[in-house]
Amino acid sequence: MSMKERLLQLYKLNHIDKELHELYSLRGDIPAKIEDLEAEKSELDERSAELQEELKEIEAAENNVQTENDTLLIKIEKNDELLRSGAVKSNKEYDALAKEIEDAKTKIKSNEKASKDDNSGRKAAIENEMILINGQLDEINDELDLNSKELEEVSKQTGEEEGELNQQREDILKQINAEDLAYYNRISKVLYGEAIAVVRKGSCLGCYSSIPPQKAIEIRMAEKFYACESCGRILIAEETITA
Repeated sequence: MSMKERLLQLYKLNHIDKELHELYSLRGDIPAKIEDLEAEKSELDERSAELQEELKEIEAAENNVQTENDTLLIKIEKNDELLRSGAVKSNKEYDALAKEIEDAKTKIKSNEKASKDDNSGRKAAIENEMILINGQLDEINDELDLNSKELEEVSKQTGEEEGELNQQREDILKQINAEDLAYYNRISKVLYGEAIAVVRKGSCLGCYSSIPPQKAIEIRMAEKFYACESCGRILIAEETITA
């Protein structure tokens, strides 16, 4: 493929990209809004998951305390029955059982106090934060639904044309070598899709800077890539396009 043909392929690609950009611009800031809302939703979902995990840990700790207290209560009842049954024969054994009962009751009270002190306040804080998060998520989901519907409506209006242009773009990309495409993409990224500029009557139509006569002749000859010294766009002579 000659240099002129390579230039023309990039020019055609740039023309398609500009048309696609115009179609995308019809969407306004809706895609950006959706992206921001989804990012915010993701953060809230992550925070919600963290809180739920912490709540599970607190509930698991409470269950462990309750299990220990239930075991202690069983022990208290068992020892109390022994004391009441008259089966205890010595004062030493009686005192030992009584002490076990008292120690178990003390431990139960201690467990309940520690659980209340450690967990009740934190549980309330978690539950309050979860209520707040759920309210925020409801608002975000409503906004996401609204913006998604608006974007869908715009896409319906432009979808067919976008599809055709994207297919044309894919077809052209198959004809452009990797080095040329990389060069085009670097400039396109910096100049927001305006990578190619036509030279008409000695001027770059990208920035309207004057092109020296000798360079204008070389650009028309199209033997290599030339970039505008002012704006950096790849230059193509109008005669090359209309030939």
